[in-house]
Amino acid sequence: MSRNSNFSCILNLLLSLSLQGLALASSPNTGQDSQYQRETSYSPEQRIVVTVLLHNYAHLPSQILTEAEDRVSLIFRKAGVEVSFADCPLNDEDPALYPGCPEVVDGTQLFLRIFPTTATKMDHGGESFVAARIANIFWNRVEEQTRRLNVHAPRILAHAVAHELGHLLLGSNSHSPTGIMTAHWEAQVLVRICQDGLFFNSQQSELIRAEIRRRRCPQIPFQNALLTPQ
Repeated sequence: MSRNSNFSCILNLLLSLSLQGLALASSPNTGQDSQYQRETSYSPEQRIVVTVLLHNYAHLPSQILTEAEDRVSLIFRKAGVEVSFADCPLNDEDPALYPGCPEVVDGTQLFLRIFPTTATKMDHGGESFVAARIANIFWNRVEEQTRRLNVHAPRILAHAVAHELGHLLLGSNSHSPTGIMTAHWEAQVLVRICQDGLFFNSQQSELIRAEIRRRRCPQIPFQNALLTPQ
């Protein structure tokens, strides 16, 4: 985003949140906050790769997906992980239409499903199923936050995706007070998303890299039935 876009985003957030009776007082950065914002440098040899198999049930346009994927890649790159996205078939679509989607998967490959709406009354934008390596994102929840706070939609989408993928690699009980794994997106969290974004801290980054290394194992058959919406 450009500097003008960042300013507009933050201004709209302040206006929207003030109307809801929320005060955004400036507070000093803590040492804990700084560990999420440090630029971490990894050589290509140090980086490890995870593949995200994308099932776009919401039929989002490529422009939104590309921008969101770039932001997700940046978030993980700062943790020493390269993310590769592969478009995959929906339900019974011909796999030949998706030559980039692998026929086999291993533990370093994660499933991402983007649905147009959530089937329940949950108020959060996504959910994760760690054992199945599946992350679900609900586009209607992303749009609600985008409209309510006038935040750039791909930014919200990217952070929601990175958060749920983080759960798939860190576990279900892996929320943290700040950073990308924070459980509640309060006012200051949304301001950070508008500015530099949210990232994994150093401990989370180490755990993610260790988990991906652990998952490198013989490939298992690709089970498309696992991904069929219920």
